[in-house]
Amino acid sequence: MAKKTIVGTIASAAIALGVSIAEPQDGYVYRDAVGVLTYCYGETENAKSMQGRKFSKQECHDLLVKRMAHYDQGNEACVTNWSTLPVETRGAFDSFSYNVGNGAFCGSTAAKYLRSGNIAAACNAMLSWNKGTVKGKKVELPGLTKRRVVERNICLRGVA
Repeated sequence: MAKKTIVGTIASAAIALGVSIAEPQDGYVYRDAVGVLTYCYGETENAKSMQGRKFSKQECHDLLVKRMAHYDQGNEACVTNWSTLPVETRGAFDSFSYNVGNGAFCGSTAAKYLRSGNIAAACNAMLSWNKGTVKGKKVELPGLTKRRVVERNICLRGVA
């Protein structure tokens, strides 16, 4: 029972850290840098049905906490040693997965490095995920570059 409580506490801390990384990056209802309809702090699920709706900061925060837990669980499903990773690493990758999706994360070089125990390489691999497709071409997005640097730096705090 004590191990489950510790693991649950670590998951909660990682989720909270992921929220703190992702939350200040976005606004309430907007089109993102590549034109995707988005609401709250980067949500795209059912975004069309949210057009014209106003969200309070608390509603957006609560949704982000819920969704971050979803991404933490998805990360755990594809990185077998997830529960042993430092809180900082998990939080950074929760934020990363919230942005790119669990499928993209699970198939990434970063996830491969995490599974092999090379946390520093995994953290650094996030930096290449700073592009979006604009008018059919992949372009670097300055806001995404800043986000990846923040995620990487927090991720590396967990490396001894």
